[in-house]
Amino acid sequence: MNIDKIFSEVSKKLDELDQNREKILNVSREMIRNCSIAIKSIHRNELSIYQEKLTQIKSNYKELSNLVDKDTANLSRYLKTPEQEYVEAICLFAIIHDQSLPSPEECGVKPINYVLGLADVIGELRRFILDKIRRDEFDDLEKYLDIMENIYTYLFSLDYPKSITHDLRRKTDVARGIIEKTRGDISLSIQINKFNQKLQK
Repeated sequence: MNIDKIFSEVSKKLDELDQNREKILNVSREMIRNCSIAIKSIHRNELSIYQEKLTQIKSNYKELSNLVDKDTANLSRYLKTPEQEYVEAICLFAIIHDQSLPSPEECGVKPINYVLGLADVIGELRRFILDKIRRDEFDDLEKYLDIMENIYTYLFSLDYPKSITHDLRRKTDVARGIIEKTRGDISLSIQINKFNQKLQK
């Protein structure tokens, strides 16, 4: 048995794996950063910035996928967070602009990462609603609350072991609290607005 040759080959493979891992982490960080900027641009209605970042995100994701494909068994776990952030950005945009939600297949992501990303959209919709309230824009508040409820209902229906859904149950529990707080904020703001209108009359 030539143990020197065996360990030389093992070291070579591990070096390649480590190098790919470092590249993946760098691209992943850039993609997550671009997703964060894209989400902020949605809230600010800066559509040109969103489209610019979306192009960069898709380029990041293509590069990320190509790197993961070199050793899917060991590297696929590094797609989890970037895919969730990607889904969050494009689904939030679709909802706010009255477009159909893209499917996991259309996004090119794993189904579980898709629903985990969609769960985070509920928090962003709360932020969107609060921004509308601050601007005294009370139209469509109930519509967006209904969308939050609808997403939650579907997320809650995915009753599978944690080994399959990962931290979906925790995110679903958080979403429930977000929805209840948002419902209270909407009710209070509408009541205050009606009271102010009466005072003005």
